[in-house]
Parts: sequence; C-alpha cells; structure tokens
Amino acid sequence: MPKDMENPNPVTSGDQCVQTWSRKLTSSGNWRLFDDDRQAPPNWKEVCGRSGMSGWINSTSMSRFQSFAKEFRLTDEDLYFVKTPGFERCDASKAVVKCDIR
Repeated sequence: MPKDMENPNPVTSGDQCVQTWSRKLTSSGNWRLFDDDRQAPPNWKEVCGRSGMSGWINSTSMSRFQSFAKEFRLTDEDLYFVKTPGFERCDASKAVVKCDIR
C-alpha cells in the first residue's frame, strides 16, 4: 500500500492472508478461487489475500509490465499502486464469496 495511506496494520507475513488457488472453469469461462487446503481455513478477518496460479497465468499477467514501466518512467524502487476495479462488488456475507468483476 502507498505510504500516504498510513496502513495501521501492515502485512508482515503471508500467513496473515487468505490462501487460495485459482482455476478457470472451462464450462463457463469464469475464474474461481478455491481454499488452499494446505493452510487453515479463512476466518475473514485476514488483512490480505494471495492465490497460487499456473506459471502461464503468472507470466501472462505481467507481460505488459515492461511497456507500463517504460510509459510511466518507473525505475527501480519507485512506488506505485495497482487498483483492480470490480472487486468492490464482492459479496462476502455468505460462506461462498462471489465477485462480479468487470
């Protein structure tokens, strides 16, 4: 998080995050996050989330970073914040959390 957001509870370990893994459902084309059974189940008081994914997804997700960094003239150790619109539509009121990401 950017320093100016003054996060009172900075994440110091990945153990503080909801642990999931992702898979694209071929029948619908939607992505789904599954609980990582190797970790404790979430209690929804976690301050962050992280998910395992295939190498292809991971490398493809960052494939445009080089042009992004060049366009915005980022250099090593420059701070920047990535906002992923759509997650504000997540419904976490039930056991299965559903998000309508657009």
